[in-house]
Order: sequence, then C-alpha cells, then structure tokens
Amino acid sequence: MTSTTAEIMVERDAADRQRRLATAVKTLRTRAGGSDGARTLLIAGGVLLPLGFILILLGWYGAAHTVNVYEQIPYSISGGTLGLGLVFAGGFSYFAYWLTQMVYAARRDAADTRDALHRIEQLLAASASASVAAAAPSGTARRQARTAGAVAGGATFFATPTGTMFHRADCPAVAGRDNLREVSGTESGLTACRICEPVPGA
Repeated sequence: MTSTTAEIMVERDAADRQRRLATAVKTLRTRAGGSDGARTLLIAGGVLLPLGFILILLGWYGAAHTVNVYEQIPYSISGGTLGLGLVFAGGFSYFAYWLTQMVYAARRDAADTRDALHRIEQLLAASASASVAAAAPSGTARRQARTAGAVAGGATFFATPTGTMFHRADCPAVAGRDNLREVSGTESGLTACRICEPVPGA
C-alpha cells in the first residue's frame, strides 16, 4: 500500500512537471516577443554609435580642410554636435539592452528557483507521508505483541528506561510508548504504579 501510494505521488509529480513544461513552451513565443524590444535596442545601439563616430570624423575632416571660420562652423555643428548626440543615443541603447537582459535573467532564475523549491517540497512531503505510513504498522504491532506477551505471561510488567515505578501493559501512564523495558516487579528500587496497581506474582 505504501509503495503504491509513493508511485502514485511520483506519477502525479511527473504529470505536473509535464504540464508546467507544456505551459512554458506555449509562453516561449510571448517571451520572444518581449525580447524583440531588447533586440531593437541592440540594433539601434549598433547603428547609432558607428554613425555618430562617422559624423564626428566627417565634421572634423571638413573643418580641418578649410581656413574660413564661417565654413568650419557648419562642419562643427553638423558633424560634431550631431555625431555626439548619436553616440550618446547609441550608448544609451546599449545600456538599456544590458539592463533588459539582466531583468530577463533575474526573472528566469527566480522562476527556476521557485520550481526547484516546489519540487523539493513535494518530494519531502511524499517521503514524510511514506515513512509515517511505514512506521505506524510496525509500532502498532510492537505494542500489540507486548500487550499479548504481558497477558499471556501474567507476570510481566513495564517501566520507563529511567523510571522507578512498574506498570501493567494497559496502564495509561505507559500505553502507546515504545521505549519501555520489561520488568518482573521484584527488582530493587521499583515501586508499583498507583494508577494500575500491579501485583507481582499475581
């Protein structure tokens, strides 16, 4: 019965894992759509940064090859200022892409951690219930055998490991306990329980 229960629990856990996997596969397209924004940021950074540097170089080249100030000013404005703006925008796009990837990684790690903790909790619950179910019949059998031996022998009493009183097997003070020792009631230092009032030799 215990092995059957454990197998049912294991099969149920496997079915739950398959269901979660199917759900995760269905949401892959959604996650990919979310990463499209990050890909857009990456492409924007890859285009804006080189374009900004090219404009800066063109502005410097145009301003360096003329001696007239009124010709150098347009090169500086169109090449230098616009190029710096594009470099800044490209760097910001790269930074936003990096932050987005960090957020996605943190979410994946959190989801994996939650799934692992859930599986561990299920396995611990299954093993605990299996051990309790396996231990309960053995403890009951031991108590029944001990009571039957006491009734059949007629002179067997029980005492706790460090107790100074001996009891009958059906005494409420010791009923259901497993760590008992058998005594005859005539040992020195032992007195009869006042609840069940055992009589040695009776």
